[in-house]
Amino acid sequence: MFAYFCRQNNISMIEINDILNQKYLRQMDGVYIHDEEKRLCIIAQSYAVCENSIAVLSNLRTNTSQIFYGRACEILGLDKAVTHQTISSVWEEEIFSRIHPQDMKRQNLQELAFFRMVSSSHVKDSFSWYLEHFMRMRDANGKYRIWKHRIFYFLGDGHQGISYSLCLYNITAGDNEGAYLINTMTGEKKVLVIEDYNILSDREKTILKMTADGKSSMRIGEELGISKHTVDRHRQNIIFKLQANNTTEACSKAKRLGLIN
Repeated sequence: MFAYFCRQNNISMIEINDILNQKYLRQMDGVYIHDEEKRLCIIAQSYAVCENSIAVLSNLRTNTSQIFYGRACEILGLDKAVTHQTISSVWEEEIFSRIHPQDMKRQNLQELAFFRMVSSSHVKDSFSWYLEHFMRMRDANGKYRIWKHRIFYFLGDGHQGISYSLCLYNITAGDNEGAYLINTMTGEKKVLVIEDYNILSDREKTILKMTADGKSSMRIGEELGISKHTVDRHRQNIIFKLQANNTTEACSKAKRLGLIN
């Protein structure tokens, strides 16, 4: 069936093998990738080919992403069908730039809520869930069309906590909306309600706002009556919750999400 799909879409098996054998499956920045990343790269590539989707595999430990472009990327005006790209970020900005601004904010909040749900759970079954939501994305003609977005999280071998995320973008029909948590083992589907999740605590919002105002950990600690160590711990928690690389990026992201002014 896979070979038939490739013939129908004018994709040769040689092209597929060439893509799967590129250097990103063997080496990155001089460090050999573990088998776990090879396996996930093949999974992401398979989604891109079989569903014509855009598949983004992000390594949250190294802050890098592998983007696999299925043929549907042409709808967005991206001339990258059946290609692969490596970026030094877990944010696929070229794709994000095509998402409607209102949907972008909602998407980030939904993803962070889902990330917190999975990362804070001590139940292994939590990784059986994925998030499915819908967004408007601008096509090559400037018209917004509905796309379905799914995100899966994975534990890395030998590592505690979430190590990888896989995002899938698919064109879809209709006026779908809402965000849903779907269990791949049971088929259960439930609505994700953002109000049920406090992305940042009130104390974390206060510290992040003071950080955005240029205050040091020492100064923040003095004003709040807590130690510098406690402030630094809060900052690390904020960076983790917002999936940012540093406090500067966390402040910028929090402002876009409306978590701080």
